Amino acid sequence: MTPCIRCGGAIDAEGYCEDCGARAVPPAPFATGPVAMGPKVTAPSTAAPCAHCGGSIDAEGYCEDCGRRSVPAAGPASSNPPAAGPASNHPPTAGPASTTPPPAAAPCVHCGGAIDAEGYCEDCGRRAAPAALPSRPSTSSRRSTGRLGAGLADLPSVPVADPVSALMPDPAVPEADRHCTNGHPLAHVGRVTGFCPECGAPFDFTPALKPGDLVAGQYEIRGCLAHGGLGWIYLAADRNLDGKWVVLKGLLNTTDFAALAAAEAERRYLIAVDHPGIVKIHNFVQHRDTRDGTLHGYLVMEYIGGVSLADQLRAGLGERRGPVPPEWAIPCLLETLAAFDYLHNAGMVYCDLKPANLIQSGDRIRLIDLGAMRRIGDTGGDVWGTIGYQAPEINGDRFPDVASDLYTVGRTLAVLTLAFSPAMRTETGALAAAPLPPRPERYDESLYLFLERACHPDPASRFASAADMADQLTGVLRQIRAALDETPYPAVSAHFGPERGAYASAVSPDPTRVLAPAHPVQARRLLPAPLTDPADPAAVALAALAAEPPETAFPLVEALPRTPEARLAQVRLAAETGSERTDPLLIEAAAELGGDWRLDWYRGIAALGDPGRLPDAAYWFARVRAHLPGELAPLQALAISAEPGAAHHARVWRTDRGFTSAAFGLARGTGDFAALEAVPASSSSHAAARQALLAKLVRDPDVTLPDLKRAAVLLEGLTTLDRAEADLLEAELWRAAARVLQTESPDPQTILYRVPFTAEAVATAREAVLRRIAGRVPSPRVRWSVVGEANRVRPRTWL
Repeated sequence: MTPCIRCGGAIDAEGYCEDCGARAVPPAPFATGPVAMGPKVTAPSTAAPCAHCGGSIDAEGYCEDCGRRSVPAAGPASSNPPAAGPASNHPPTAGPASTTPPPAAAPCVHCGGAIDAEGYCEDCGRRAAPAALPSRPSTSSRRSTGRLGAGLADLPSVPVADPVSALMPDPAVPEADRHCTNGHPLAHVGRVTGFCPECGAPFDFTPALKPGDLVAGQYEIRGCLAHGGLGWIYLAADRNLDGKWVVLKGLLNTTDFAALAAAEAERRYLIAVDHPGIVKIHNFVQHRDTRDGTLHGYLVMEYIGGVSLADQLRAGLGERRGPVPPEWAIPCLLETLAAFDYLHNAGMVYCDLKPANLIQSGDRIRLIDLGAMRRIGDTGGDVWGTIGYQAPEINGDRFPDVASDLYTVGRTLAVLTLAFSPAMRTETGALAAAPLPPRPERYDESLYLFLERACHPDPASRFASAADMADQLTGVLRQIRAALDETPYPAVSAHFGPERGAYASAVSPDPTRVLAPAHPVQARRLLPAPLTDPADPAAVALAALAAEPPETAFPLVEALPRTPEARLAQVRLAAETGSERTDPLLIEAAAELGGDWRLDWYRGIAALGDPGRLPDAAYWFARVRAHLPGELAPLQALAISAEPGAAHHARVWRTDRGFTSAAFGLARGTGDFAALEAVPASSSSHAAARQALLAKLVRDPDVTLPDLKRAAVLLEGLTTLDRAEADLLEAELWRAAARVLQTESPDPQTILYRVPFTAEAVATAREAVLRRIAGRVPSPRVRWSVVGEANRVRPRTWL
């Protein structure tokens, strides 16, 4: 098979490079035929492969591998006129009935996307014009369809301005950012070139490249876009690609040949980065400064027009709109976590995430400025970061890793949604990271818990991976969107199984109440159970025992090999059955498994068995929720251990209607029986919800005829009830009907549960159901009482 065209590595059986991980693509990026990817197979459709990476195109026109929009495989300069008979060089003859479509507009020269009616690209948002020519800023208010935030985002599209308009008219480094190469501040010096008064190191804050300079015989400098930690960032036009806009960023400023060799190695792995959420590095070039002959190295990156999240935050605060709404900020950071997951799996860390390094273009989020990126485990060279975002453990003894990278994600999200200054001055005047501010009153509780874990000072207490962090952040977003949209956003949990039954859902035998009192001990076997690690050797055996009652499964689990999951299963079964061995097993498991969050969960389950230990249960469940803020199971457990817990019940129910215990909790705690109306028919608790609704109607002291009609409809729909339960509910229906007839006139035309709404018909039906109930009562005393009630209510006759 042809080697990878990006790095020369071998291609695996699935068509991906074993070295850089990129998908194998044909050498010609705009090939007109199908992409060859191993043995020839028959394509299921006629859709051309992705021209960017050769991947399959989904039904929406996006590549399933790289996520970019499909572009015509024939290239940007071709358009296919409609076939109309034999080929001819003559133009088609116009006629009154002609339906020949106009020639198709050429695709976007920047990304190959489709051009809309206003002349802007539907994918990247840039104007369809030669990139070398200035263009006017877009004024289109069109919002393209994005797929941010697992489909939960409604991010306003950002218009893309002309890159020339973003150039700095008078490039100058802010005085507060002026330091010599040894870190001494130079704000007081008052000039842009010279020598540091402290150490004598030369400094020059003027741009090394001027408009019109040609770098590497290919990139024509147009001006400065910004000044970053590694120097000036320039806008240039690529002469080899018809003036396509690119960005040059300084990477190296030295004549040290060893450093040049290191830069060459950096170039290789930076150019190998290929992810739709990360700016693409095109090249690495060197250019000699005409002022002093110093050799500078530059990364050549794609130009991404748009607005940084830092600018959006600044604009929102300036217009008194407040910080970035969480429902907008979270999808942006989820895109970032997808990019981080790619980098971490490739053995790299980004190191310097902050709002200024995230650009929104259209409705896409891109990660820019890879100058601080380094390999995981690399202990040499300078470490770049920004105070207030960089993890506290990064110092001379510890270098960036996955945990420190994820810390920057948490700090970035915190700054965007809390709008606080991430850095502060200490008593000595030095800059240091500012702590998270207290949670504002209206700030989402789950999101704040997420930030607390993401920004924890201890790296071991943070999220384990970008994927794990994204999973929890998506769960938080579901909770937030559910509250905003008043629409459930359920999802399958990666940590818990489904709820195993509705807690405290039984109708009370007391006719003055609707639901029976709740006993937390019953929740031990109904709350969702933590999932088993499928890689554990005992996982298959444990799955086979899942349907067994806990009392039966306990001795069988003890007979399994002592694997981590078998040990946890023993603890779970002991906690759910209230075994005296629960505490010893928890101590043994903690010694073997350390701080596994599932042990906290089982400590809470065990505490539910003792009414006096409910505060302990709430404590342990709160710890689990702080660890997994995107999960609903800990919220439901907290609501049960601290009932009425209306706020937790409400959050769980509006997010996922699969947690029917929350619906019963709302009905029991706040009298909100409307939640029971929404229990889906597919739920195993649907019948219980209907029984509770029926009891609520007929036990109301102010019951009315419309209430009776609604109750009769509910009773008719309870076809799965056994006859004994149905008779008890029917008896309550007729008792309520008799009360209504005392204040309302009978109506023979109204049929109530197949009976006319008259005193005689209702009494007859009531007598019949009471006699059926009496026939099933085993106690003679109770049976005589029911028969006596039947005799009392039967209609009076003269015979």
